[in-house]
Amino acid sequence: MCNDFTIELYIYTLLSMKDLPTYYYLDHFHECLGFISSSCEALLEPVHWEFIQVFQQQPHHVQCTLARSLNRKSPLIERVSLRYDEIPDPEHALQVCMNKQWFSQVPSSHFIVWLGQLTKPKLLILLHDSGIDNILKSTPKTELIALAEAHLKFDWVSTHDIYHEYVYRNVDAIIDYLLFLFFGNVGSRLNQFSMRDLGVMKTRKKIAQMQARFNSIDEATSTYFYAYALSELKRFHSLGRIEHLSTLQIDKLPCAHGTLAKQKRNEYLWLYAKYQLQIKCDWQCVLPILDASELPEAQEKAIRLRYQFGDKEQVKQQLETIIEQPDNSHILAFAEDFLARKYQKKRTSVMTDMLRNSPRQLVLDEVHKHRVEAATVEHYQAIGIQALRTENELWRGLFGLTFWEIIFDPAFAVGHEFDWCPYHLRHNNLYSDQTKRIESLLTHCATVTNFKAHIITQATAHYGEPNGIFRWHKQILKRLVLLIEHADVASLIRVLRAMAQDYETYSDGFPDIMVISHHQVHFEEIKATGDNVRKNQLLTLSMLSTAGISVGITTVSWGINPMQPYVVVDIETTGGRAANHKITELGMLKVINGEVVDEYQTLLNPQRRIPRKITALTGIDDVMVNNAPIFAEVADRVAEFTKGCVFVAHNVNFDYGFIKQEFNRLDRHFSRAKLCTVREMRKAKPGLVSYSLANLTQHFGIEMSRHHRAMSDAVAANALLTIINEHRLKEQSNS
Repeated sequence: MCNDFTIELYIYTLLSMKDLPTYYYLDHFHECLGFISSSCEALLEPVHWEFIQVFQQQPHHVQCTLARSLNRKSPLIERVSLRYDEIPDPEHALQVCMNKQWFSQVPSSHFIVWLGQLTKPKLLILLHDSGIDNILKSTPKTELIALAEAHLKFDWVSTHDIYHEYVYRNVDAIIDYLLFLFFGNVGSRLNQFSMRDLGVMKTRKKIAQMQARFNSIDEATSTYFYAYALSELKRFHSLGRIEHLSTLQIDKLPCAHGTLAKQKRNEYLWLYAKYQLQIKCDWQCVLPILDASELPEAQEKAIRLRYQFGDKEQVKQQLETIIEQPDNSHILAFAEDFLARKYQKKRTSVMTDMLRNSPRQLVLDEVHKHRVEAATVEHYQAIGIQALRTENELWRGLFGLTFWEIIFDPAFAVGHEFDWCPYHLRHNNLYSDQTKRIESLLTHCATVTNFKAHIITQATAHYGEPNGIFRWHKQILKRLVLLIEHADVASLIRVLRAMAQDYETYSDGFPDIMVISHHQVHFEEIKATGDNVRKNQLLTLSMLSTAGISVGITTVSWGINPMQPYVVVDIETTGGRAANHKITELGMLKVINGEVVDEYQTLLNPQRRIPRKITALTGIDDVMVNNAPIFAEVADRVAEFTKGCVFVAHNVNFDYGFIKQEFNRLDRHFSRAKLCTVREMRKAKPGLVSYSLANLTQHFGIEMSRHHRAMSDAVAANALLTIINEHRLKEQSNS
């Protein structure tokens, strides 16, 4: 298990291999302090300024020692681990840090945590020296820690040599706030600079503005307070220690200044109340906390609790008020649905109704259970209808490219290179802050010609640039142009306006696929049996429908589709591992409704010698494949032959893995649904002695012209597929 020191050492080793400066870690800290000193001076309290000034006055080796320590996640640090070859006189540097009170001895408040960090040998020494004998070296560390916590006292341990081998970093409260000002969150550390220099972490250096993200010290400190409180709350929950939280007194919480602080405060109050309810806290004590949060989830929970335990007439009035003057579409959708179900005797929710009333229902072969969206696309393509998987990416791409010049205006685009989420999207105030520019741009894009030209111009100018909104890929522009050409542009404008007005709500939940038929575009959310429509999907689907976009839900059930094409495959190879070996022969049968409709067979030149043992097994030698095509020459034929088919083979992962690896070598994607005749025969005919291809063919009287030749084995596997599908159809009819 890696600790902070080994991770830091690993990063240091990689950086050294790249021939970066010896004191890169100190350079990074100075880079951080430089930004804070120049751009965030109004956001610092005296204690922060004092630290920065004192630090900058220290000798180089002292600065290096503290900077090294800041790359450790834990504030409990072994002294010897801060000895580095490039830092002279580390003991003096440590003593200076102690004198400045940046380091101290391990305090009693962290004694238990410190015990948990000790190695087994050190725990054994402490336990032995305290008089606890007969402890085996093989005793698990967890048991040693439990013994130490039960028997060791801080006063005694603080006199032991092992205790003095550690120091405690005292400056975290200051450093954490400074890092928060730089990164904008409470989880980032200085090693992100190292990740950047390694090329592991991409940044937006080209458009970094190096400006503070907060307008005042009240905004900065209140946002930090609630961000840190929220982080600690989640940590306590993950550790199962929610019951140890102190009682929340809302009137003693600091005011939240600015949009981000209010967002963090609302989330903190909601999660605190939610976690308290999980440990069976009195609902009446939780209600004031829910009421203090403006999150729709908190408002909804408060209404449900009042309905369950309180005055139902009051709840009805509250729901009617929300419907008349809703704060957001989330709480509006809930209020309408809850009022209808609880007070108008409607028995199902809006989401359930959407699924039940879905006009589109498909029956797909059950082999597609783990790829329902892709299988639906293939279904449409097989009947000549153009369909594409789009989900959130299409709409985020349209949004990002349409408003690129506004979102990434240098005046407020980002604070620095590590910022990913654009300013206005982070604050969810794009439309309210930039109404005139947005409406002017939407007016310009009101025709198909202008809209396409604008999107193409932006994509050409910014292709590949990190943006925090959508992922670039080769097909994104083509898909956006298809959308603009086949959808009503006025409807697209309404969708974009809604996203600009409330990006937080309408940045996800978009339908799975786009279908183009008869020059019209339609969107479908695909739901398999047992799936639900999530609330964010309900809101987004409703928004699209209101905007005039044709959208619906397609429900998919599973069965045996007689017209599902299968391609039964067998290969021969130079060896057993796809990464190290190549294909020498390929045989494929395309089967629809039990009939072979096409076949393909070829030897392949593996471009390497075929081992004698393989020749003895298959009969294929180097002479036979000398003039055969290489896989690259038949790749298009293989891709086309298997398109839209279920890939069937005996021990399917072997054959599929080799073919996928061949496509990978060509930098091409290959993905098909799979069916394994070994696994399915075990279900159809349980209890057989062996399920090898040879034994199964013998058991069922299946003729084989030549075992371990591709087409012969493919024919045999197809006979097994017939048995399998007969069993599956019988199971389906009986269910």
